[in-house]
Amino acid sequence: MLSRILLALDDPALLRRLRRALVLPDVLVEVLNARAAIGPELARHSGDLLLISRSLLPEPAALSIQELRTLSEAPDIVVLTRAEDGEDRARLLAAGVQAVLIAQLSPPTLREVLTAILSRREQLETRNERALGLSPQLSDFVTSSPAMQAFMGLVHRVVASDTSLLILGETGVGKEHLARAIHAESPRASGPFVSVNCGALTETLLESELFGHEEGAFTGATRSRRGCFEMAHRGTLFLDEIGELPAHLQSKLLHVLQRREIQRLGSESKVPIDVRVVAATNRDIAEEVRARRFRNDLYYRLSVVTLSIPPLRARREDISALAEAYVEYYRQHIRRDVRRVAPDALEAIQRYPWPGNVRELVNIIERAMLLANGEAITLADLPDSLRLPAVSDAGSLPPAGVLPGLRSSADWTREPLEDVRRRALESVERAYLSALLAETCGRIGATATRAGIQPRSLFEKMRRYGLRKEDFRAGASALARNTP
Repeated sequence: MLSRILLALDDPALLRRLRRALVLPDVLVEVLNARAAIGPELARHSGDLLLISRSLLPEPAALSIQELRTLSEAPDIVVLTRAEDGEDRARLLAAGVQAVLIAQLSPPTLREVLTAILSRREQLETRNERALGLSPQLSDFVTSSPAMQAFMGLVHRVVASDTSLLILGETGVGKEHLARAIHAESPRASGPFVSVNCGALTETLLESELFGHEEGAFTGATRSRRGCFEMAHRGTLFLDEIGELPAHLQSKLLHVLQRREIQRLGSESKVPIDVRVVAATNRDIAEEVRARRFRNDLYYRLSVVTLSIPPLRARREDISALAEAYVEYYRQHIRRDVRRVAPDALEAIQRYPWPGNVRELVNIIERAMLLANGEAITLADLPDSLRLPAVSDAGSLPPAGVLPGLRSSADWTREPLEDVRRRALESVERAYLSALLAETCGRIGATATRAGIQPRSLFEKMRRYGLRKEDFRAGASALARNTP
């Protein structure tokens, strides 16, 4: 990450000397208004380290330090004093100051102290990420599927390079997990991994999120803020849903990739950055280029190597092993003594088409672990969507005489009539909604209108049956390609 040192000094000569002394790699220096109250002034800027004159701390100084440390993105604080005072030093250190230094220190000594503080801060942030389990490894992608083995072979060949990557795949296949694993085993592993969803913010907010902004750059910008490129310096920036990036930002991103420098919103200065960009999308990005919704020159910049993750239904050999692995994972993390998946439940899991891919599998295993009464997950612990027959094409209905969870009509007499009626209704309702969603290419409003229900009711039914509008968008792309 690019580190920022904020200077709040009462001596112009000292300020000039320190600005010359603090010309350091990967460090930006910003001067605060020494005449303004330090609390509001600091709240308007983002930084990692505040170097402040002792005279600028309102009394009682210890209380002032404690208040500064409660600010969002509070920097580490180093106090510069003109005279040594042991009692004052002790009070400041107890209040949370990182160091109290004599202003007359030589520039080399001061640089050494400040560099050590910045390094310690960065290492602490990295340790916190790892402690939270945020460092996936490529070994997480163990597979017996030929398609996935071929894919991972390509991943291993590019992991050590510094080139841009484009990860393609359906929703839930693990695009961000793969990006984090590539980062964790790349030469940039000691640097930060920063993720931003390009489809989750408005254009202005997304531009600020990526490149940062200065105070007053737009309405609501009450303080300066660093962007994701700055935070990812010497590391990896993951741009999820890159296909949602507005045209204006596509142009700006291309400039950054070519020049390796950024410019904050509202700033006239340019900042060099060293970032590996990994982008991902579940869209047909080549089709977006052909339709001129995505710049072809940016596409070529991002897709030096393209990694297309196979969907879970294309590697069914892995479903059983993945289910058992997540059972073991959640057995340790949610403290339920569930050790396996019963054969009937495993059969349903392997038969299900998994429109939500691995993410959906993880969610269902966690849910089943919480509901299971014994040491095995049974068919009754799975949601209705897994007990329903798979809908192979949009208009098909369940085979006659076979209901969800019942392998043949001979099993009917083992179930209460109400359960049989409910499952039959759910089976028909799911197939009906799947057909409508396919015909409307996943458009919620159009589907709800044709079904004669409210969009909110449609959303609830889709959630119940595991239907996702994104899984029906392929029809829209195919229709567009075949329309003259």
